[in-house]
Formats: sequence, structure tokens, C-alpha cells
Amino acid sequence: MMSILQFHTDRGAPRPIHTEIHVERLTLRAAADWQQDIAAECRRRRTLSADLFDWLERRGLFDRCTVLAAMEAETPLLFRRIGVPTVKVLGMGWSRSMIGQPEAADPHADYAHRIGLEYAEAIGAGEALFNRIAVSGVGRPFVYTQALFGWADRGRRAVLSAIDVQTLH
Repeated sequence: MMSILQFHTDRGAPRPIHTEIHVERLTLRAAADWQQDIAAECRRRRTLSADLFDWLERRGLFDRCTVLAAMEAETPLLFRRIGVPTVKVLGMGWSRSMIGQPEAADPHADYAHRIGLEYAEAIGAGEALFNRIAVSGVGRPFVYTQALFGWADRGRRAVLSAIDVQTLH
């Protein structure tokens, strides 16, 4: 006969972590030079392409970028590339689990939803957006800037995020 033992402790279930996200929209002039360069090149190219990736690679900037894309209309954006700054903040395990996944699969649901709003706005804007974002409740608190550029063409959508982590408490 098999029995199942259950242990109860005073600690109980894990307490939910309150996530706080503060997004401040800034002008692109406030961005680092390399973020401004990426935004200008994205504007010039008008599409997310292998040529843009090559340009980023030649300048040593590709590692600073996260890319999400949806190849068909009505499909979610999927993580295609996750940049080093994001990996440093959210971890290698998170990064590996999210490649090829939509932001909705992110275990940090509140954070993913809020940043997803910025991605959607960038796709519709046709211009670079620049934000300063402060986050707590997702691992250690962190602050970063994010230059976003989005594209939409015949149902295909993509967004490139050039991230500069300013502080990691």
C-alpha cells in the first residue's frame, strides 16, 4: 500500500511578489550614441532583415539587442534573440526558456504585459521610441533604457530593443 505524506509548515505557500514597473518616455536625444545609431539605421532600412543584423554585428551592437517577431498576421510576437543585458538581468535560464516563445509565456507576467505594450506601440509608431524603465519584483530591482524600433508589413511584425542596463541594485 502506498501512502502520501504531506508536510505543513508555518511558512505556508510562497508569498506573491509585487511587481512595480515605471516607464518614462524620453526623447531619443537622451539615448546613448549607440542606441541613436541603431534607431537611425532601423529607420533607414525600413525592415528587419539579415542586412540589419549584419550591420549590428559589424559594429559590435547585436549583443545589446533583443528581437521579437511574428511572421504571420494574428500570431504573437516570439522572442527570436535575447541580448546580453537582458540575460544578465533576467538570467540564462529565463533566456533559454523564452527563445521561440511569446511574451505571454514569460513567468514574469506583469512585467511582460507592460513591456509588451511598449513593443506594440513601437510597431505602430514607425519611429523609434525611447524609454527609461525601473523594475522591482522581478529578481533584483533594475533600471534600464530601451530604444525600440518596430516594423509591420502585411501582417508580419517585429520589434528590436536596444537595451542599456544603467543600474543593478
